[in-house]
Amino acid sequence: MPLTRRSTLQALSALGAAGLVARPALAQSRTLTVSTWGGVTEEGLKAYVQPEFERLTGARLAYDIGGQGARYNKLLAQRANPPADVFFSADEAVVAGHKAGVLTTASRKNVPNIADIEDWALTVKAGTTAETIPGAPYTLIAYVLGYNPEKVKAPVTSWADLWRPEFQGKLAFTSPVHSVMPAFVIMAAEMAGGSIDDIDPGFRKLAELKPSKLTVFWTDWAPLAKSGDVTMATEFDYYFETMKDQKYPIEYVIPKEKGIGVPEYVSVVKGTRNQELAEAFLNLMLDPKVQASFAASTYSGTTSRRAELPDSVRSRCACGARVDQLRFFDPEMFATRRALWTERMNLEVVPSWQAR
Repeated sequence: MPLTRRSTLQALSALGAAGLVARPALAQSRTLTVSTWGGVTEEGLKAYVQPEFERLTGARLAYDIGGQGARYNKLLAQRANPPADVFFSADEAVVAGHKAGVLTTASRKNVPNIADIEDWALTVKAGTTAETIPGAPYTLIAYVLGYNPEKVKAPVTSWADLWRPEFQGKLAFTSPVHSVMPAFVIMAAEMAGGSIDDIDPGFRKLAELKPSKLTVFWTDWAPLAKSGDVTMATEFDYYFETMKDQKYPIEYVIPKEKGIGVPEYVSVVKGTRNQELAEAFLNLMLDPKVQASFAASTYSGTTSRRAELPDSVRSRCACGARVDQLRFFDPEMFATRRALWTERMNLEVVPSWQAR
């Protein structure tokens, strides 16, 4: 029988259930609230993580859904009575959350699957000790270049292609508040003869772009891709894969200068009444069989050395085979410089764009 995405998911899910050993319930009749993104992430959790978590612990999962920034601000505003027990985010927000006192470490002994996580995924160093971890890097996604193959004939190979005249006014580009914007500031500076320590050329270079749409999520610009008003976009690879499944006119490439690698973490919220239950959830997100099922569902990459994926899945996500094509940035540096760089983007760059 041919291997289909449905049969792959069913097989991986069965392996996941068989590969995990049930433990005594940690929290009968208790609820763990998960702060996470909607869309494919929420769907993957509900389909492939929630059933196993509830079977292992006897607890229920509830969800606080929204964009990362809005959910993070809720943690800040409600720190006395946290709205969630675990928090999904990119690595920079883990650094910021620990500094702000809204995230806390997990016990390493309660998250034993951390021992099998690839070194490249462990980008958050603060809070990492022999006894603790700052969070669990459960997946890898890559920020890359997408284009409409029906309208773009010259090959797209480089971040420098963003400045091609044909894409001016047809470009969906990263908003200044997007998690990867500091990486673009650095890369633009390097293109213009600067560096991370000589960043001014980066802002001048970015000001030369002419995006028609600023985005933080793929649905911000997807309708414009269908109408032909956007022919080039910057976006995460797993969203491009979702768009391809939904028959959007889209292909994507990892630029020759490398894509932007972003490990995504799940962390324990400070003040939770369910610390052990939260740590059990973190450990489950790092289980290789669960990661394989999640990757097949969402196209986001695995971080466990023991995760095994069929080629049909591996070829469509930022898994180990693609890591050498990705560039990883220091989330501590991003957290330190973001406020200033966002202000400069809004004052020096965005007025030149006049994007919607």
